Amino acid sequence: MERLPEDMWLTRVDQFNGAVGDHVADLAGVVMSHRHVAETLVEAPGTDLGGIPDPPASPEVPSLNSVATLEGLDGQARRFGSVLRSVDDEQWRHTVTVGTEVLSLEWLVRKGAHEVMHHLADIARLRHRLGDVVQPVTGMVASLHASEGGVPKPSIPRADIDAGGVIGDTQAARQYHGRPWQALCLWSVEVVEAWAAEGHPIFPGAAGENLSIAGLDWATMRSGLIIEVGEMSARISAPAVPCAKNSRWFTDGDQQRLGHDVSPGRARWYAAVLTAGSIRPGDVVVVRSSA
Repeated sequence: MERLPEDMWLTRVDQFNGAVGDHVADLAGVVMSHRHVAETLVEAPGTDLGGIPDPPASPEVPSLNSVATLEGLDGQARRFGSVLRSVDDEQWRHTVTVGTEVLSLEWLVRKGAHEVMHHLADIARLRHRLGDVVQPVTGMVASLHASEGGVPKPSIPRADIDAGGVIGDTQAARQYHGRPWQALCLWSVEVVEAWAAEGHPIFPGAAGENLSIAGLDWATMRSGLIIEVGEMSARISAPAVPCAKNSRWFTDGDQQRLGHDVSPGRARWYAAVLTAGSIRPGDVVVVRSSA
């Protein structure tokens, strides 16, 4: 999620709903707790936890400041990811007891992904209620792209999309891609053409996008928006992180120019799939705020 103005970050719409900052701080705590349980699963399988415990006190628990809170969440997610990357096949089968249930590391990861998706949806609804509304706009699918890993992703004539993204599309670096909120990668054909006009050897599909979209003001894209193409719908989740494999598409080798912080209005965006469907080049794209 991109950083928001402080007044929107801390504003509560009513007494029953927390602010956006509350949701992000809570999610950071959830990730920290899940990391603690994951470490127990890896290091001490068979432990009876009684219930999901509070993690050890940590000075890294973020405050309700947009920069600090987002950085705190990012730090916890990276540490959780580091634990998971160290797990071998046998450790994935480890279990712990929580109450009357025997839970695995796979269950913990699925539960974490489920909670992330719910928080993203809640944040999108809060932004809408705070007046951060984008009127529906239309564009067109310029091209579709998929591969069995790596970039560039070649064009495909049709994309069958489910909760995992484009069926048949895979990611070689799963520690950086392929989570439910990264099911699809979206980018603007006009942005790609602008980079190419500046002399960079980039083209649609080069940077790993699945949907190359024409006709949208890409600077208006942000987290929480709904994108609809026919029966398929998805929620835009976060800017895509620049990958070193994309350095070849820039004359100076600087892939960081793809980052949202470096090039606002030009970044690729990830999206989580809400409803499955099949799409083709030429299909109409509708982008709207989340109700």
